[in-house]
Amino acid sequence: MDISNKYDEFINLGLIQTTIDSKVAWPCTNSSPRMTDNQDSHVWLEIRKAFRSMQDAGMVPNVTLLPELSLPRTRIREFESLVGAFNTIAIAGVDYQLNETDKIAMNQGTVFVPRNFFKGHPSRYCTRIQFGKSYASPGEKRALQNLNPAWSFKGDGNVYVFDCERFGRFGVSICWDFMDIERAMMYRGQLQHLFVLAYNRDLSMFRSLAESLSRTVFCNVVICNTGHYGGSLVVAPYYEAPKRTIYAHNGSRLFTSQVIQLPVRDLVIAQQKEVPLISEKKETKMFKDPPPGIFFRQNLQLQPINIPELSN
Repeated sequence: MDISNKYDEFINLGLIQTTIDSKVAWPCTNSSPRMTDNQDSHVWLEIRKAFRSMQDAGMVPNVTLLPELSLPRTRIREFESLVGAFNTIAIAGVDYQLNETDKIAMNQGTVFVPRNFFKGHPSRYCTRIQFGKSYASPGEKRALQNLNPAWSFKGDGNVYVFDCERFGRFGVSICWDFMDIERAMMYRGQLQHLFVLAYNRDLSMFRSLAESLSRTVFCNVVICNTGHYGGSLVVAPYYEAPKRTIYAHNGSRLFTSQVIQLPVRDLVIAQQKEVPLISEKKETKMFKDPPPGIFFRQNLQLQPINIPELSN
């Protein structure tokens, strides 16, 4: 099939930046890392408000993102109904999955796909696909270990790529996994969008990493961060610098929702051509040049060299 018919020009992406306070949601005085009732009610109100706001504005996204640990497990069924009625694929960070017997916590996300999504009308039910965080951050490990009794973290050893047909392929990372270079290299040349669900306070580091990976993985990079810290960001590998940052939100303790557009069709074409795609409006490249190794990979070998031995 011709690419112009296989892929949409853009994907409409919804970002919901909830404002959970981790110290209130998972206090160190608790016996388990389960979200408190107070923050459960608080974040569920924000989620419903965000969907209502997007609907009232007539902006129904194809895919909607929620930050790490933002969806209470008590609300999963209600959230599924909301997503199905809205007819959007939702990718949400979910509260910890707990093994109470062994005191093991898993940090997971869920992809909700309405049964009638590609038919274009509402659904009563969604297909759910779970994915997990591979590596806990040092702070997350300490928070789990400081509970009484202490808890440990169990990571997910898989790296996921989802094929969303005409909207492109996407990968997912949960916060600290975004720092994993091996994961990034596995994604290189395999997807159009990298979605990062985060509860992260080091905004400048993630911003720099997003801009870098947009070039080296050669895809759109989206960080959906908690509104408690702010810093959600969307970057694309456009050639012209002013176009690369599609969306950026700064400011802490701010709840917000936004719908933006990401390139799909032209990016797929650029990923498959060694000759840069030229904009129809003017004779300039649309995207940056693909990085080394996308079209041809050298069989590189690590060669250790001992400098002191050379001086003998």
